[in-house]
Parts: sequence; C-alpha cells; structure tokens
Amino acid sequence: MSNNSYSSGFLHFVLGSTKYKMFNFMVSLVLLLILSAVLEGVKHGYLVINTISSIVFIAGVYAVGREKKTLIIAAILGLPWFLSEWAFTTSPQSLFTSILFCLFVTVTIFNHILKSKDITADTLYAAVCVYLLLGILWVSIYGSIEYLSPGAVFVSDSLGNSGNISTNELIYYSYTTLSTLGYGDITSITPLTRIISVLEALAGQLFIAFLVARLVSIYTAKALQKG
Repeated sequence: MSNNSYSSGFLHFVLGSTKYKMFNFMVSLVLLLILSAVLEGVKHGYLVINTISSIVFIAGVYAVGREKKTLIIAAILGLPWFLSEWAFTTSPQSLFTSILFCLFVTVTIFNHILKSKDITADTLYAAVCVYLLLGILWVSIYGSIEYLSPGAVFVSDSLGNSGNISTNELIYYSYTTLSTLGYGDITSITPLTRIISVLEALAGQLFIAFLVARLVSIYTAKALQKG
C-alpha cells in the first residue's frame, strides 16, 4: 500500500468517525470552560478564548453534520455568533443566534443518543457534550437577559463585587444551577431569571435520569438478545 493511500485512509477514518467528532467537540467544550475562567481579565487572554470559541463552533458544526441539511443549519445559526466574537461586538441578534445554535446542536446530539442502539464511547461522549451544552445554553440565555436588562442576575455583596455580572460568573452560576449545587453566593433577583434558573435545574436532573434509564434499557435489550 502506498503512503498516499495510507494517508488518505487515515484521514478518512479520523474525519469520518463519529467517535472522533463527539470526542473532539467534548474536549473543545471543556477547554472553553476552563480557559474562560483562567484567562478572564488576563492581557490578550480574549484572543485565546476567541480561538477556542472558534474551535467549539467548528467542532459543533462538524459533530452534528451527519447530514447536509443539519450541517448547513448549524453553520447558519452559529456564524453570527462566530463573527461577533472576532468583531468584538455584541448585539441582540448575535446573542439570539448563539442561543439557537446551542439549542440546535444540543437537540441534534440528544436525538443521536435516542437513536443509539449500542453503548459505545461515542454515546458517552455525546452524553457529556449534551450536559456541557445545557450549561452553555443557559449561560447564553442569562447573558442575553443581562445584556438587555443589566442587573437581572447579581453577585452577592459578600463577594465584594458590584455592577454587571461577568461571563465567568455566569458560567459558574449556570453550572452550579444545572448540577443543583446551589452555593448561593450568586443568585437571581427577577421572577424571569428565577424561573429560568428553576428550568435549568430541572433540565439537568431530568437529563441525568433519562441518560441512566436509556443506557440501562440499551444494555438490557442487548443482554436479552444475547440470552
């Protein structure tokens, strides 16, 4: 076998493998969350965060692009958010499309889990992606509310912070709500954000309950077939 044939086969395996799609997307999401916390306020740190955000956008489109239609929809929904990140501008339109992008990618991957007939690494990577995306989806929602109505979410006075809440604090608030840790050092002060927070907590718990039930049902079905 020639080197060209080997390289072509390897690239086809990597680019065509669903496992690598979900794994790469999962890693990019984790990196975005970690670096958003570590590099916030660091000089030129926004360039690294924007680069990782771009990778998340590309990996997300690639992960759901099993069909041409879903790939095009994801690209169209995510492009305004992608461009606004590098243009360093924020608008209601870009915030709204970022919510739609996260929602579309989340639902598409969730649908993939529903259709899975085997418990594979791909299924587990997809489940982690959905959970991480739920938190990011609500970060986008909180960010939109904070942009349109500053002060809708606030940081407790005990932290010594005042003014608009930062993206890092929104991420922290979203995931403590999603996982129902509820430390209480950051809270919402309007009926709208409170009910949205309740919905996020419910979504997190229901997803975990569903995931466990789904994995058990797949395992049981396979065991009965073998039996």
